[in-house]
Amino acid sequence: MAAFRKIKKGALFTQKSFPCKQCGANLVFCADDDALKCQYCGAINQITPPPIPIQEYNFHDALDDIRRSGWSLDNQEKEVKCPSCAATFSINFHTRSTSCPYCHSPIVTNMDIFMPLSPESLLPFDINEKEAKEILKKWVGNLWFAPSSLKQFTESEGKFLGIYLPYWTYDSDTQSRYHGQRGIIYHERVRRRVFINGREQMVEDVVERIEWTPVSGHIRKHFDDVLIGATLTIPRKLADSLAPWDLENLTPYDDRYLSGFESETYQVALDKGFDYAQGYMEYIIREDVRAHIGGDRQQITDLRIYHDNTTFKYILLPIWTAHFKHKKKEYRFAINARTGVIKGERPYSKIKIFFAVAAVMAVLGGFFFLAELDKGNGSTINRQLDNIRIHIQF
Repeated sequence: MAAFRKIKKGALFTQKSFPCKQCGANLVFCADDDALKCQYCGAINQITPPPIPIQEYNFHDALDDIRRSGWSLDNQEKEVKCPSCAATFSINFHTRSTSCPYCHSPIVTNMDIFMPLSPESLLPFDINEKEAKEILKKWVGNLWFAPSSLKQFTESEGKFLGIYLPYWTYDSDTQSRYHGQRGIIYHERVRRRVFINGREQMVEDVVERIEWTPVSGHIRKHFDDVLIGATLTIPRKLADSLAPWDLENLTPYDDRYLSGFESETYQVALDKGFDYAQGYMEYIIREDVRAHIGGDRQQITDLRIYHDNTTFKYILLPIWTAHFKHKKKEYRFAINARTGVIKGERPYSKIKIFFAVAAVMAVLGGFFFLAELDKGNGSTINRQLDNIRIHIQF
């Protein structure tokens, strides 16, 4: 398998940046130009990735190769020497690209030499940082009872982090055999004795019944590009919620796309990622089985799922992320840097909720007060209320 390689003894860990041909300053990838751009002289350096197809690799062959290699994760920090200022600093094992903490120059490493698999494709950033901040600002503006400090955060110059996160995609042909029961609802009239005003009477009720019939069957289903986050940097639920992604536009991997952004190697192993993918596939298959059983109710007593022709890709996807602290608790937001989809946790302002509830109670109390007065004043107040419209908005 071309994507798998054994770690060569004595392989050199390297780091690099991309100097501008005109002024020598470091280039960073610009989402607006889809190219490397110099932040000083504005020079554009186009990226022309090799015209190679995006490949799928056999899942079981890759696992066998990894096991035979005896590979184990070396999670020690690595020392980086900045190509621009020559300062040295440490990065964690899963960092592929970053910036120098001293001169802020972008740095791309070859950290993948320590991993069995390396990415062969990615989706470049399509939304810049300014646009990401506007997306967050609009999202926060639509949140009810958001604390004022959150809105102040969107107005500040707080830095967003642009990062390429690792993902697995899995394809699989599945065959599923099931046993279960189909339930058909019918209604039956039932007579019963009741006592009304001390007298025994017969009444008739309509009772719902279900007639169950044993069923079994076989379903075939192909899954294409089941996407599983391979990062531990942000919660799995958050990483997976940023779908959909335009995977049909995947570009062959090139280090230059990473310049100016953080990026990671995978932290969720290939086989563990497939465990998550199988859980998702089983959920979809169960829904298909219920539809296949038919009827008004369904019971699945046994389900056997078999996978064949399972393949995978290891890709990098771009997100903008930021975190916000409220009352010592951290809330994280993430934005799909291709589509602008934003997901995240949000805090609530207890003070705003309290005053909102108090306002509603005050309005209701006012209505009850007027109603009591109206009992003694005839319909005068009612006529006056006919001309009053009250609008409440939080």
